[in-house]
Amino acid sequence: MNKYITIAILAIIIVVVSVQAFGLFGEGRDMGDQLQASKEKMEMLSRENEELQAQIEYFSHKENLEKELRSKFNYKRPEESIMIITP
Repeated sequence: MNKYITIAILAIIIVVVSVQAFGLFGEGRDMGDQLQASKEKMEMLSRENEELQAQIEYFSHKENLEKELRSKFNYKRPEESIMIITP
């Protein structure tokens, strides 16, 4: 009788440990997915940061800033006139 009780207790312990291990493997897989998503987001933000740094460098030159102002906002000097040609 004691032998059967011991086997039953061991079987219950094995089942409980197996269920816990399965849950941990699932959590580990989820953590891996989150890590991959975070790495991809970090790479995207790094590229965006590089692009912004390049734009800062470009617009830090007075000539480039004036060129962009002229093209986007029809900026002109007081002695100049603007002619807009439409197709």
